Amino acid sequence: LIYITFVISNLGPKSLNNGVSILLVRDGKVQVWTKEYDYQTLEATPGKFGHKSYMNWLRYENGKYYVEIDQGDKSTPVIKLALSPYGPGLGLSDGPIQLKDGGFIRFDVPVVSAKATGHIIMDDKRTELSGIAGMEYLNGNRPVHTFAKRFHLIRSYHQGNGFFVGGFYGTDDAPVRTLIHAKVMKGGKLLDSGVVKDVENIKESYNGFSGYTIPQLTLYRMQKCAVEEKTEYYSGGYYVLSNISILLRAVLRVFFAKPYVLHYYSTIRAWCGPGEAQKPYSELSVIKPTASFPGESTFYLINP
Repeated sequence: LIYITFVISNLGPKSLNNGVSILLVRDGKVQVWTKEYDYQTLEATPGKFGHKSYMNWLRYENGKYYVEIDQGDKSTPVIKLALSPYGPGLGLSDGPIQLKDGGFIRFDVPVVSAKATGHIIMDDKRTELSGIAGMEYLNGNRPVHTFAKRFHLIRSYHQGNGFFVGGFYGTDDAPVRTLIHAKVMKGGKLLDSGVVKDVENIKESYNGFSGYTIPQLTLYRMQKCAVEEKTEYYSGGYYVLSNISILLRAVLRVFFAKPYVLHYYSTIRAWCGPGEAQKPYSELSVIKPTASFPGESTFYLINP
């Protein structure tokens, strides 16, 4: 598994701080590399998708997304990928969600599922890559610590079936304490979408790496569907402050008490029959689901 994160932020010593993180899970071993750069290395064109961060590229050309990672250090991987989407993306937040004082947040999945090809070079050894990829983003114009404790993204797409969640859990001062948007698909058709009406954390588990308690079995109630997500196992993660410079670490510690990124493999079951969105979990758990499929769950943890 390879997770690549591009970041652009005004929170730091100067404006337009940017960087790239790589999380590689291979043979049960997790490796993380993070590099940060200043505003002089950032290149972007307003109205055009993508940007350049030092020697790292994210761009869109002729119907394909291209990712090129070269952190300028021989000890870190060089990765090149081409993503050919199987279909259109999904808007989870359905446009910017307004906060206060002109602030907004937005989360979407521009690439639900794509054929990915490319290669990775590590320790002077080149390995060809071929598999399935996706792409999601979080975008806002206010420091996240002022309104959010955590973000949670779920993405799943398997043979036309899918469950996608984007949401944040707010601080006591946030205008909205919890806001979660979701979409459910079966056979390539949209069954339900919109704001999640209710979330039931049926079972939780302790993540020893981060010290956070993470939902292990969760039921999302929407307008037409009830969807269960079960995190099966922890696939990898990293402590954000351990992979950045001393200067930026000192700045971020003022705002972020325990910033972690955690990835889980999960399984999804959706019930979308008449009245099933309102049925208690004890009844749903013994009913054949409308659809079931594997998924991936990512927690962006900011403050306890």
